Order: sequence, then C-alpha cells, then structure tokens
Amino acid sequence: MKRSLLLLLCLFLYQAYGQDAARNWTVQASAEANPADPSITLKWLPNATVAEIYYIWKKEKGTVGWGTSVGSVPTGGDLEWTDTDVELGGSYEYMIQLRTGGSVYAWTYINAGVEVQLNPNKGDILLLIDETHADALSDEIDTLEMDLYNDGWMVTRHLVDPAMTPADLKDEIKGYYNELPNLTSLYLLGNIPVPYSGDLYPDLSFFHRGAWPADVYYGDMFGEWTDTEVNTTSATDPRNHNIPGDGKFDPSTVVSTINLQVSRVDFSNLSAFVDPEVELLRNYLNKVHEFKTTAYIPVERGLIDQSALSFHSEGFAQNGFRNFTAFFGPDSIAELDYWTTLNGNDYLWSYGCGDGTYSLANGLNGGSALTTNHIADGSSESTFTMLYGSQFGDWDTPNNLLRASIASGRTLSCSWAGRPNFHYHHMAMGENIGYSARASQDIYSDYISLTLGGGAYVTIEGVHVAQLGDPSLRMYYVASPTEVEAVNNDVIADISWTASTDEEIDGYNIYRRPENGLWIRINPELVSETTYSDTTVPGPGDYRYMVKAAKLKTNGSGTFYNESLGAEGTTSFVAGINEVTNFHWDVFPNPSNGMFTIQSDRLMTQVEVYAPDGKLIYTEQSNNYIEKLDLLGVEPGVYFIRVKTDNTWLNKRLVIQ
Repeated sequence: MKRSLLLLLCLFLYQAYGQDAARNWTVQASAEANPADPSITLKWLPNATVAEIYYIWKKEKGTVGWGTSVGSVPTGGDLEWTDTDVELGGSYEYMIQLRTGGSVYAWTYINAGVEVQLNPNKGDILLLIDETHADALSDEIDTLEMDLYNDGWMVTRHLVDPAMTPADLKDEIKGYYNELPNLTSLYLLGNIPVPYSGDLYPDLSFFHRGAWPADVYYGDMFGEWTDTEVNTTSATDPRNHNIPGDGKFDPSTVVSTINLQVSRVDFSNLSAFVDPEVELLRNYLNKVHEFKTTAYIPVERGLIDQSALSFHSEGFAQNGFRNFTAFFGPDSIAELDYWTTLNGNDYLWSYGCGDGTYSLANGLNGGSALTTNHIADGSSESTFTMLYGSQFGDWDTPNNLLRASIASGRTLSCSWAGRPNFHYHHMAMGENIGYSARASQDIYSDYISLTLGGGAYVTIEGVHVAQLGDPSLRMYYVASPTEVEAVNNDVIADISWTASTDEEIDGYNIYRRPENGLWIRINPELVSETTYSDTTVPGPGDYRYMVKAAKLKTNGSGTFYNESLGAEGTTSFVAGINEVTNFHWDVFPNPSNGMFTIQSDRLMTQVEVYAPDGKLIYTEQSNNYIEKLDLLGVEPGVYFIRVKTDNTWLNKRLVIQ
C-alpha cells in the first residue's frame, strides 16, 4: 500500500506553493467523539490549493494497509465526515487526501477514538547506559527505571562502554532481542556508540554528503547493513567520510522493517553549557520525572515558526500543522517567533525551521539566528519540539542544536522534521513518542514521508531519521495514587491505596499480574473508592497489583482514558486456594504464528486468551486434555493464556510472531 501511495504522489502537479506551502500540503483535520451513539466526526479546514475532492481512508490502529477509501467530501460546503462504524474503546486511524483525479495535493493522518483505554503492557525496554556515568547517576537511573515500570514497561538495564563499536553493540542488542519475547524499545542514555551509514545529504548541502548518524541501525534486527560499497570523501568534515571497511555502513535508506523504537539522550561535547555532561544528564532525568509525575503541566497548545523558510515550496512546517491540529485542533496553534516566545512561555509542542549550521538556525530568534549558546543561556519551555534546517540534522556534532534543545529548560524531546516528515498523531490517543518515531522511520510504514527538494522527491526513509529524548514519553499524565497495599484475605485480595491528588480524575483502574506475566485489568468499570476486592485470584502464587488514576481526556482526536503512573502492592496465595498439585500443562510451539497446541494431564474446562491491554480476545469451553488454539490473524505480540481445570486457573505467556 505504501508504494502505491508513492506512485500516486508522483502524479503531483509540482507548484511553488509560496508562503502558504506548509498549509497547502496539509489537510488540517481534527476529530470529535460521540459516546452516546458511538461515532467519530472528522472536521478540517479548507485548503487553498485548487483541487476537487477529499477522500477518507480508515483502518484499525496497528494494522497494515489502508485498503479502499471509505468516504469522500467535495471541496465546497461543509468539510466534515462522520464515521458511525465505531465501537466504544476502539482506536482507529484515518487518512484524508485532497485530490483531483489521481493527483494528491494535500494529506493528513489522525488516530481517533471514543473512550479508548491505554495498553497497560508497553513491552520490554532495553535501557542502554553509558557506563562512565552509571554510578554518578545511580539514584536518577533508579527513579527512571521505576517510572518506566510503573507506566507498563518491563525494564532491562545494560551498561555500555562508549569505546565499543556499533557492530559489537548491535550483537548485544540482538542477544536481548532473542531473549526478551516482547522487546519493544531501546533507550540510549549517555554517549552510546554512534553508528554512521550512507552516502546521503538530506540537507542538500553537497559538502555534507556522506555517512550520517544512524541510530535506526540499532532498531533493525534482520536487515543487511554492509560496509563494502560506498566510497565517498567529499564532505568537509571527515566524520562523514565513508569508505569500505571503515565501520560505517553503506545503506542511505532503511533496508528492512524497523523492529524496535530507538531514542537517544546524549549530552557529550556540549561545551556551550556551563554544566558538565553528567549534570546535564541528571537535569534531564529529573525534569522527565517531574513531567511524568505532574509536578508541572504545560499548556496544551502548539507554536510554529517558519522564519525565512515560509516561502519554501516543501512547506517544512507541515509537520507542525498536521500533527498539532490532530493534538489540539486548529484554534490552539500560534505562529509566533520560536525562541523569544518559548524562552519563558510553556507550549506542549513547538516547531521551528530555518537555514543554518550545526549549531544555529536562522530566523528563529526574533528574526535573527537561534544558536546553541542562546539555548544554553536560556530556558525553553516547550516540552516537545521539532526543528529543521541545514546541517544540524547531523546531530553527532559538538554543540549540536538538536541535542542542545533537550538539554535546556523543560524540553524533553526533539527531532529533525522536514526531510522527511514525522508522524506523531498517535500520541493524541496516549501512545508514547517512540511508537510514532518508529512509524516515521519504517520502510513499510503506511505514512507518507517523502518531501520535495528542488522539484524532485528526496529522502523517503533515510537512515538519518532520529528521535532524541526518552522514548517512553507520553503527552499527558495524571497524578498517581500512593501507598498501595494488597492483603491476602482467604481467597480474596483486598487492595487499598491513598487517593491521587488530582481532584478531577474519573476513577481508578486496578491491574494484576503473576510473576513473569502480563498486567490484566480486573475492574470491569472505573473504581471511585480507594479500595477494591479481587475475587478472581487464579490460584496459588505471588501476584502484583498496580493501581492507576484515570481521567477521560478530550483533545483534537477524540477521547481516551488517560492514566497516571501506577503504584504497586504485592501479595501471595499459597496452599488452600484452589490448589492443584502435580499438575502439568504446556502450550507449544510457543512462540508460533498463531497456531498452538495446549496439552494437559488434567481435564481442561475453559481456555481464555487476553490481549496486552487486558481485553479478552478468545474464550472456549473444553472437555479435553488436548486443545488446538487458532489465533491466526491476531496481531503479533505477547499475550496471556489462562486454562481452567479442577476449578483452578493456570497462566502462561503466549507469544505470536
């Protein structure tokens, strides 16, 4: 589907869009959710480009391919379309394209839903830590790991020698990938070895042609990254030289599907800052913790500054207009000067573009250049930002503007968005930023990432596409409950907690998991009190309970139940609770493509399979010792299977590849 979309895009009638290029490439769309009679209404602003009709495509979030269009709206009249084929809790993605015939003039994406629930199981995250700072930052790293765990991540910590080669580190990552069945994300903290790859210059600066930093290499578990073909030494900076056998790789574009989210926090060689590298890392970890625990909550609005590039036909700021409209709606987007506004005023998101160098972007500081020195001396209050301009997309340079951005003030993430585009629309429905970054990098993505350069299409899925910051970051958080206690009361677990300090929450969700199992939500409805009794304990064993505060969040993409970080309590159930001794059962092959065999030495009466978000996706009564389980077509991932025998439930992980 992706390639067919690109063929359609090749039918574009190239035109100099001028000052409104960013808007003209974009369908500025938002969504309204109606829970009473579930429906989603898409609304968008008129586009100045001369074209005839808007087409709408739809798919369930996480599925592949757009299929055929599900609706259309002519350019005249009301620009809205209502989808009544939705369910409460369903998460859907829409693509809207403005067309004449086969020519695409503008487009957008939106992830919308009505009362969507967050997934309590985010997967495994591999925390790669620069070993030179591990001891000094031990307290902050412990807090980071706890915050990740309380947000649904299973954390594995690994110390890295900055002097090792990227190829050797990749081998270690592959080892973890084979060991951890649900490894989803890589968090690179500190001066982790930087892979270089390609013969490219996405900033169209020929003196900058060669190998660029390529963290996406660490996220590709199966592609072939050779070092035998590229031979280029024209770049001014020897870092970008790439010759066979030098440890820098050949590919200029992503060669295979990207298996892992990859994001980096690296403050090496930032001499413009007074604080040394270790203190910059400490400050970053502390401000991330403050954001996740609602110590500060930024204003939900977006800022865009196109500076002198507003006249460029590529319309780089389409990255701002497209994403921010899905986040906030069009009325909460301001076009103001980047630095003079953000240096003291909080915006949840911002976008700025200006021609530049490794350490500056012209026009983003009251019409003058914004430099790394300005950032080091000031305090950016934009939590998430995107920047675009010449050279500084090559982020592994001293005093680089992108890395400096997340070292300053309250900024937590940054990307070089313009060649190609970034697609953060999933974050409106509670996804983490690493999810959207991987979708923007992947060669098989369903999202259009190419742009125009001098009238030609360039940089589709370049290896230079990188995300800086904590990959687990969500846009919204809620104040957590505290002091969770789980008490074994015969065959019931009595859970109690101290209330969230957020007075506007709608209630609490309670999750349970066995050791080495997945979290499953055990409350059918939100709990309004600060106690809950679990009467569904499966059997003997150690159980962890996590309580999260939940608040229905309404934004430019619909509604979802936003959640706090969790607070945990544990308890054990031993002999006497539906105990079965000498019971043996197995599921094989595990992992598989969806076809499993369940074998037991006791008669099974019920089989249930739960999705990572705790939803029951399969149930079947049984009266056998052997059952065939057909989950073909179920999305790959880690699931939770329960088998009932002799009034006892037994649990295992189930992995679909």
